[in-house]
Amino acid sequence: MPKSNQENLPAEKSFGFVDYIPAAVKHNAHGWSIEYHAIDPYTGKLKRHAVKLNVLRKRYAHVADFKQHVARICVQINGQLAGGWTPFGESRNARMLMPVRMVADTYIKEKESELRPDTMRSYKSFRNVFTDWVDRECKDLPIGSFGRLLAVRFMDDLFAGGLRGRSFNNRLKQGRAFFSWCVEKCYAKENPFASIKAKREDPKKRIPVPPDARQRITDYLKDRNPGMLTLYQLVFDSLIRPMEAWRLTVGHVHLAEGYIHISEDISKTHYSRIATLTPDLVERLRVMTDGHGPEEYLFGPRYSPGQKHIRYQNFREDWDRVRTELQLPAEMQLYSLRDTGINEMLKSGIDALTVLQHADHHDLSITTRYANHADPHLVETISTKAPRF
Repeated sequence: MPKSNQENLPAEKSFGFVDYIPAAVKHNAHGWSIEYHAIDPYTGKLKRHAVKLNVLRKRYAHVADFKQHVARICVQINGQLAGGWTPFGESRNARMLMPVRMVADTYIKEKESELRPDTMRSYKSFRNVFTDWVDRECKDLPIGSFGRLLAVRFMDDLFAGGLRGRSFNNRLKQGRAFFSWCVEKCYAKENPFASIKAKREDPKKRIPVPPDARQRITDYLKDRNPGMLTLYQLVFDSLIRPMEAWRLTVGHVHLAEGYIHISEDISKTHYSRIATLTPDLVERLRVMTDGHGPEEYLFGPRYSPGQKHIRYQNFREDWDRVRTELQLPAEMQLYSLRDTGINEMLKSGIDALTVLQHADHHDLSITTRYANHADPHLVETISTKAPRF
């Protein structure tokens, strides 16, 4: 047996402990470890337990910083031992002793290799909010010690800070996703967010854009900004999401075949699909893209193709200006055009499966939900077309 550079701990009687011998750091030829003794519930006797720290040691450039971190871990383990906890019957590993912030940074680095930069914004936002909270409440907490009580406290603090409904639930989903990854990667044994209930969400405040409003938008934009009108028609007729439209290049447009190819790298769902073009849109896009190369963005500055994107924020800001100018309700949002397109396709007799494919939904229940959107002509339709008793 290699000789440790730390003296062996004396027997438990020397400490006055009955159920455990406190945790201490040891270093020998095999590397670093934390060692302590606890009661084995199967034998009723004290049993030595060691946690290897070599992986954790590699994370630190300076041994002094490493020792400082491990000393705090020992304090936490001893607190658990004093409370009657025993490690036997469960396994602990060095990954579970790594600080929450360090693990969260590793999580972000892995996701950055898988997800688009705009998707990563929400992941990084959660990482920052979560790790800042942990630093305030229990700095350098090992990831394996973050349990359900802390998860509940974290979500309670978000709620107390004004987070409600969908925003609260999004943070909850992000917490669940992070700890699902932690469990998969052996940083944690269970997901502390799993049993926290989501909050009730208010319905989205969007209303349909009826034909008369669409005609007013067309009349207003057809000469002022035909490119902007083309965007709105793509959202309504081709059910292309605004963010997807923002990413399109001229090369995605196939006029001869009558479709736009939504490749997986620009699709919200990461699945490629074909977005059908109406004859009117084919002609509009033919004029719009004439003389432009396939690498140019379809919606550059001023809503015409160019080497640079238009600002994505312009989509919403310009829609708001048009809506205000035409005195349309604030609940008519840009995304309302897509909602309305789905709704009217379903009510026009197009089968739900076809609309599902066109809308890029993964579940038929999502598609059919749009059939329940408020319809200002519902009373008239039912009263004139419904069968009589």
